[in-house]
Order: sequence, then C-alpha cells, then structure tokens
Amino acid sequence: MSPWWVVVLCALVMGGLGHLTGRELATGGYRIPEDEAEHAPGRPWWPGLATGALAALAAVAVGDLAQWAALPAFLLFAWLTVGLVWIDLDVHRLPVGLVVPSGGALLVLLAVASLASGGSRWLGAVVGAAVMGAVYLLLGLLPGGGVGGGDIRLAPVIGALLGWLSLGHLVVGMAAGFLVGGVTAVVLLLGRRVGLKSSIAYGPAMCLGAWVAVAATSRIATALVGR
Repeated sequence: MSPWWVVVLCALVMGGLGHLTGRELATGGYRIPEDEAEHAPGRPWWPGLATGALAALAAVAVGDLAQWAALPAFLLFAWLTVGLVWIDLDVHRLPVGLVVPSGGALLVLLAVASLASGGSRWLGAVVGAAVMGAVYLLLGLLPGGGVGGGDIRLAPVIGALLGWLSLGHLVVGMAAGFLVGGVTAVVLLLGRRVGLKSSIAYGPAMCLGAWVAVAATSRIATALVGR
C-alpha cells in the first residue's frame, strides 16, 4: 500500500498535466480532414480531474510494486487514457501518432520495472501483449467485429500492462472491456443515438476495462476463492 502522500502527489502532479492536456485537446489540433468534424471538440474541465483520479488509483494499486519502478508506466497510461478517450469520443479515431509512441514508451518503462522485480514479470507482459493483440486482430478481421485499426494497435499495449501485473488482470481487463463496450452499444441503440451500422468508439471501453482490472482484480480473485 502506497503512503498517502505519494497518492496525493501523483494525483496533483498528473492532474495538473491532465489539465494542460485538456486545454490543448480543446483546440481540436488532433483533428484531420478525414474526421469531417464540425462540432466543438469539448470542454477542458474534466481531463485534469480524470487524470488525477487515475493517477491516484495507479499509486494505490501498483505504486510499490517492483520497488516503485512500475508506477511511471501506469501514470503514463493514466495520461494516455484520458487523451484517447477524448479523441475517440470526438472523432472515433485513436491517432497512430499518440498510440504508437506512447505504447513504445510504456513497453520501455515495463522493461525497466521488470528488471527491478528480477525479470520475472516480463514474460507476463509479453504473453499479455500477444494474447490481447491477437484477440483484437481477429476481431478486426472478422466481418462486424466492431474494432478498428486504432483499437488493434492499442490492444497489445494494454495487454502488456495487464499481463505484467498478472494473467488474472489480463482476463479481467479484457472481459471488463467487452462488457463495457457491449453495454454502451446496447444503451446507444436503445436510445436511438446510433444505428446497427453506426461506428461506435471502442477505445474508451478498452481503457476503462483495463482500469477496472487494475482496481478490482485482487478483490474479484478473493471473492472467487472465498466461494
């Protein structure tokens, strides 16, 4: 369990970074002509709060793993999550220029954390990246799979993060992502916000599923064993 001051510090620092990111996102500078977006990008008040909250969650859940070496990777993912959710909800696209460099940085940070933990967790990250990447690649190839190229590129990044924690985290994260995505689609269909052939942003569900796994996998495992 991380000391309270570490949690608060992570929340404040990352919250400030998230606020600056939100102001930049509100300019719509990530949009490209193909997006054909004419509406306002959004309001910049929530990225700071969301980034700070996710950073605090990361500090509580994984802060002291691998002698604190794992925390930077999950703090970066907190920042990445907010940016991807904003952009995907706005234009239904996960930019290559954001996913690929950030994903590469996350893998480097996980490698450093693996060394700090004796190297035993690196295999889990590799397996997680391969499994989640393969599942989303298959969904992307199937007719009506509902995922795009950005989702396929993001999947191994999330898989590596969750697999580094444990294969249990990977299973919970993937299941939670599918559940959130499915429920969201049903709600939007019932509310007639989208049609059967409409494109639905799936990146937010993937990211939310990952954070559900970070926060709740140990509790889910305890509940299952208790039964």
